[in-house]
Amino acid sequence: MINEGGSIKTAANFGYVYTPNSIRRCLRVSQEEKLLLFEIFSLYNEEKGYAFPTQQTLAMYLGVSSSSVSKLLKTLEIEKKFIKSYGKKGKKKRYVPLMSLHSNPYLLLSETFHFATKVIHKEIPEDISGDWGNKLLQFVNVKKEDEFTERDPYGLLLINFDKESSIEQLLILITEYISRLFSIEVEINWKEEIVGNKKRNAKRKEEKKNPFFDNVKTSTKNSYSSTKNLKPDEAAQLQQWMLDIGIKD
Repeated sequence: MINEGGSIKTAANFGYVYTPNSIRRCLRVSQEEKLLLFEIFSLYNEEKGYAFPTQQTLAMYLGVSSSSVSKLLKTLEIEKKFIKSYGKKGKKKRYVPLMSLHSNPYLLLSETFHFATKVIHKEIPEDISGDWGNKLLQFVNVKKEDEFTERDPYGLLLINFDKESSIEQLLILITEYISRLFSIEVEINWKEEIVGNKKRNAKRKEEKKNPFFDNVKTSTKNSYSSTKNLKPDEAAQLQQWMLDIGIKD
C-alpha cells in the first residue's frame, strides 16, 4: 500500500497506474474523489517523491471546475486522509499519497463490508436475494443530512474508528440490520467465516503463483505494503487484522 515517503511504481509512462482494488471499490469515497486520487497517482514523480499538478490541470483532466477540484482535494486530505499536500496558498502545491490498507478507516471498513456481503449472501433466503443487496447499501449510503448522525452507524464507525473494536462492531451491525429489515434470523459465526476466508485466499495465492504474478509482487512491494508511518506494534496488529479477516490485497 502507498505511504508518504514510500516508493510508488505508477507506470504512468506506460499509460496506466497501479490502483489497489480496495481503493477502487472503497465505500463512502465518491467517484470524483477516486478519479482525482488516480490522477495524483498518475502524475506522481518517483524522483521527487510527490505529484505537483496545478488545480487547473486536474480540473481539465477530470472535466470539472477548479473550485470543485479544490473541494475534492480538501476532502481527500482533511476528512479521508488519502493525501497530504505541501505549499503555501497561491503557490504550486505538492501532493503525496498518504494511505494504508492497515490504518485508513475508509479502506478497512469498506473491505470488511464487502467481505460481509459475500458471507451473508449464502445465508439469505432465495425470495429476497434480489433485494437485500440494495437495502444493505442503504445502510452505508445514507442521505447527506443523516451522515455522521445516529441514523448513520457506519459513518459513526468511520469518525470514531477504534482498531480494537470497530471491525467487529460493523459485522454485528450488518447482521442485525439484515435480520431486522427482513424479519429473518441471520446467525453467522464470523470467527469461523474469517478463518475460512483466510484459507481460501491463501489457496488462491498458491494457484496464482507464476512469473507474471511474481513480477507484479516485486514491483509493487514497496508501493503497497509499507507501514513505516505506524509504530511497530500498531503495524503488526493492523497487518494481523487484515490477514485474519482475509481481506489483505
